[in-house]
Amino acid sequence: MSSVELLSADPDELELRHDELNALLEGLAKRRETEPALAAASGLVDFWMRKGHLAEGRRHLDGLLAAGDAPAAARAAGLAAAGTLAFRQGDDTAARRFYEESAEVARSADDDAVLAWALGGLSRVALRAGECARTRELALEALSLASDEASGLGARHMLAAAARCEGDYRRAEELYGETLDLSRRLGARGVEAGELLNLGFVALHLDETERAVERFRQGLELATELNDDYLTPYCLLGAGASAAIRGDHAEAARLLSAAKAAFDATNAAIDPGSAEEFDSQVARARRELGEEFDAAWAEGRRLTVAEALARTRATA
Repeated sequence: MSSVELLSADPDELELRHDELNALLEGLAKRRETEPALAAASGLVDFWMRKGHLAEGRRHLDGLLAAGDAPAAARAAGLAAAGTLAFRQGDDTAARRFYEESAEVARSADDDAVLAWALGGLSRVALRAGECARTRELALEALSLASDEASGLGARHMLAAAARCEGDYRRAEELYGETLDLSRRLGARGVEAGELLNLGFVALHLDETERAVERFRQGLELATELNDDYLTPYCLLGAGASAAIRGDHAEAARLLSAAKAAFDATNAAIDPGSAEEFDSQVARARRELGEEFDAAWAEGRRLTVAEALARTRATA
């Protein structure tokens, strides 16, 4: 397989050829071919995120960015990529720094696509900080730079997240519904699974429990079908919420704990929006179970993701 073919492979294929991929990036860096190395690394963010290799991706990008001899466009993309991985790790200080520098460099290079990426990233940092209005402001700026529906999908998602941040759940439901429809038209199935989860939690806030359970089920099924290591722990959070709706708070605690263990295994922080839902569901399970909570939590911590998924299928 040529380097071009390798870099264009899907995440499952890249996982199988992981050592070859690392050797390719390290070889480019050693030969000081920084521009093609940064271009390659920037395109691998989805792989590193979805297969749980956040630290590895940061290591590659940090080294390439430190070389400092790439053209502006390549450097801007590399900075945005590093910001994305830092954000997923919960390193918001670094994420903000990377995104801000990326935006500055992208503006100097007249690169609207990377500028939109950086602004979208800054909107996520603002969301985690609870800055709802700032989240919307940055998302709108990113959306104004979108060249087509696909490039604007992330910004539209952040507009929904901003409404949810403000507690305007009806508006959030409307906006998440729009991004769900758009993701289906575009064939963006990972985004579809994520928006189903978000709509499930919004329905829960609106006391529409049957709709919430159905949305959680649909999202989990799709994430499982996609074999998406990034999405599956999030969807386990939804499965835990569904167990609580059934009144099975011990199972809710087990599934929430299994999800947290999956996040911890890759040093990933739970994204804003879902993090608040996780904390709320854990608090509810602890309140309902009392002294029995710790045992259920410990049992869930020992579950593999596959075992946790099997438990959700058994109660579906």
